Amino acid sequence: MTMRRWMWPLLLLATGGVLYGITAVQNWGIGCILFILVALLGVQHDQKDIPWKRYLPLGFLALLFPFVMYNYAGSFWEHVAGWQTKSVHHIFKWNDLFNSIPFNDGSFLWVWQPDWLTRFIGWVYWYGFTLSFWACMIRSFFTKDVKKMLHYAFAGFVLQVPLILLFYNTVFLQEVWWVKGLPDMLNPWYRDYTQSEYLVWVQNCFPSMHTSMAFAMLLMAMREKSKAFRWIMGTYCTLIILSTLYLKIHWVLDVLAGMLFAYLVVKLADGILKLPNLLSRSKTKPSGLAHAQYAAAPEPIEKSTPSK
Repeated sequence: MTMRRWMWPLLLLATGGVLYGITAVQNWGIGCILFILVALLGVQHDQKDIPWKRYLPLGFLALLFPFVMYNYAGSFWEHVAGWQTKSVHHIFKWNDLFNSIPFNDGSFLWVWQPDWLTRFIGWVYWYGFTLSFWACMIRSFFTKDVKKMLHYAFAGFVLQVPLILLFYNTVFLQEVWWVKGLPDMLNPWYRDYTQSEYLVWVQNCFPSMHTSMAFAMLLMAMREKSKAFRWIMGTYCTLIILSTLYLKIHWVLDVLAGMLFAYLVVKLADGILKLPNLLSRSKTKPSGLAHAQYAAAPEPIEKSTPSK
């Protein structure tokens, strides 16, 4: 795709605006920005050799697509959670069941919890849900690979949000600290809600979407060539998963279910991205009947020309 010369600076400004908008949705601080910059280390190992002017129009659209969804995700989720509280009658109610299973509360990670570590793990959890996704998306943008960007997008928000609602609308399960009557370890640093607001935000635990998002990005990141990026995302995504247990938010079975859910979503994203190739191959190959008719057709008999 080519563009007129006057469109190039406008497209650069629009791309910069989207990148800034990504940081503004959750008010990312310096720590989040530094993590994104560190995640860009080794990006040249996965970068496609195409000119920016040829790539940027499609690259911008592939970045804008999940950003629009991300920008409105917070208000959308508030409406969903409020609607669930008022209208949804869950089929399964698992608070007592999950609380009765030994070690299912993740208490084996509560042995040592100093304030400085809790503050750090709280930061990992609070921003990890979106930061793990956008670290991969922004890096894939700089690899100049639109297909890779769409792959990350489908493995992340695009497929996970609608599919996980099937579970959240049938399974009622609340956070560990709420069920056990313990203090909220994210309060007051990251969340400070009223009692009625907590009733909305502490449900929807099965499966853990913090886990599913982090594990999906981990699985995708392990496919990259850059060893540095694999280590960075492997470490960070693992910390996100552990943070859900350390902070007494998710149950062990939530986490395991989240990992399985993420694996299946990544496989679904793989299938969706392969679909255009499969369709193009099916169009170029002759159908089975046509192939059989062609094979069964007699070869034409060459007429011999009389010799002079």
